[in-house]
Amino acid sequence: MANSTHKIYLVAGATRGLGLALVAEIAATDPSAIIYAGGRNPPGATLLVELAARYPGRVVPVKYIAADKEGNEALAKEISAKHGRVDTVIANAATGSDLAQIHETTIETYKEHFSVNTIGPIVLFQAFRDLLKASPLPRFIPISSGAGSIAMIESTPVETSAYSMSKAALNWVTRKIHYENEWLVAYPQCPGAVDTDMFKGFIATEKTGTMKVVFEKYPQRQPDEAARMLVTAITTSTREGDGGQFHNVEGGRHPW
Repeated sequence: MANSTHKIYLVAGATRGLGLALVAEIAATDPSAIIYAGGRNPPGATLLVELAARYPGRVVPVKYIAADKEGNEALAKEISAKHGRVDTVIANAATGSDLAQIHETTIETYKEHFSVNTIGPIVLFQAFRDLLKASPLPRFIPISSGAGSIAMIESTPVETSAYSMSKAALNWVTRKIHYENEWLVAYPQCPGAVDTDMFKGFIATEKTGTMKVVFEKYPQRQPDEAARMLVTAITTSTREGDGGQFHNVEGGRHPW
């Protein structure tokens, strides 16, 4: 097993964009960290493979598929055998596509978003709950979005109905996890507008121009900048000060 001074992380959805930047930031700023970086096809993720080579034994690419119960449980067993615990789980894996109003969005699109963005973190939490409970300071942090704020529908009228619905549900789930597990730090974390493939996809497919609202209200950040802010927030978070709240990237709180 790893030395007790090591901090064991799992970042789900870590092969590119914000997830990859989170892994890089943790590795660069915490020499005690061992980071399991999850993705659908880790050997094919060139940037993750290069990062693992830069931090041998500290960045560990692993297979992770959102909402895959058997796969998540197998990964938990693998990490348990080596370390006996996980200190921080960051549920970053997500999907986002098809900018359209509700009447234009297919039911299959809703199902896909709900499966990856909501059920995925639930399956992940269920698989890793016992390992988190073995940590002296456990954290379960799903990456959410201000697009999932019901209170902000009018002020930020983006047409991301499937994505927003799934993130709103994720917010509820994470807050409920907070109240059901008094030993855990758990809260949904919004990264802000990050220049990722998903964000570019939203812009490319929009029909109404509503993404301009996002550009005007929220500055776009590069993944490494957002990751620096998020890692600082996550690694200093406490149950008393942060648990069960909807965090924005600047350190404030989004309305539900």
